[in-house]
Formats: sequence, C-alpha cells, structure tokens
Amino acid sequence: MIEKDNICTEKMPSFAKENKGAAFYWRIRNIKHSRMLAIIDMLSEYDLHYTQPPVLGIISRMDGPTQKELAEAMNTSAAAMSATLKRLQKAGLVERLSLEEDSRKNKIRLTEKGKKFHEDTFGKTLAIDKTMLNGFSEEETQQLFEYLDRIQANIDDAKKA
Repeated sequence: MIEKDNICTEKMPSFAKENKGAAFYWRIRNIKHSRMLAIIDMLSEYDLHYTQPPVLGIISRMDGPTQKELAEAMNTSAAAMSATLKRLQKAGLVERLSLEEDSRKNKIRLTEKGKKFHEDTFGKTLAIDKTMLNGFSEEETQQLFEYLDRIQANIDDAKKA
C-alpha cells in the first residue's frame, strides 16, 4: 500500500489538499507530466517534439487526412497543426499532396522515413503506457476506467450547463 503522504501530495498546493476535485486534478497532472518526461527521454535520440509521434500515428491510421482532419483528430487548432506539420515536413517525416478536386487542400502522408520513425517509436510508447497499470488486476483496471468515464461525463455535463 502507498503511504498517505506520497509523492503525489508532497508538493500539492494547500488549496488542492482542501478540495478533492483539485487534489484529483493534481494527481492526474503529475501522471501526465511523468509520462511526458518518459516519452521525451525515449524520443531524445530522434530529435523530435513530444507532440509529434501522436500526429504521425494518426496519419498512419487515416488514409491521407487533411490538415483540418488531423487538427480535429488531435483536438487542436488548425494553426497549431500547421506548425507541427511544417516541422514534420522539414524533418522529412511527412509529405503534402494536393487534392485533385481542390488544390487548396492537401492530403498528408508519411514518408518512408516517417513510417520507419512511427514503427520505431510506437511500440516503445505503448510499453511506457503499459507500465502505468502494472500491479492492477483486470477488475481494478476496469473499475478505474469506469471512474474516469464518470469524471469525463461530469466535466462534459458541466460544460453544457
């Protein structure tokens, strides 16, 4: 069992210690940050930004998405996606192909280098993610997912109000 005053709470701001919702967010933020640092460490040999592998993954699963489709899939703005795609194109990982029916739009595809990068990093990222649930039984994992789904539904309901 983890001690009550563990690493998740030792630097927690006092307002979060007094508010369970804020305390929950603090823990999720720490988990996300720790995962990000592990991914950054893994990516250090590739000289790419933390946000770029997920974009490559989406491109690999979609059949030539447009920039707008990628932005929607990543839940980000078209401007942010444009900057990411410019970096990926400069690195030789993606290419833009004009659509025949509308030359103002481009399909985005992985280059051979981009495919190789995705193949090299995808499994490593999944391995990092898998470690997050080490020691959890299948039942505990399912229960955790149900709790997280309820939290997401609460946030979605609050946005509607």
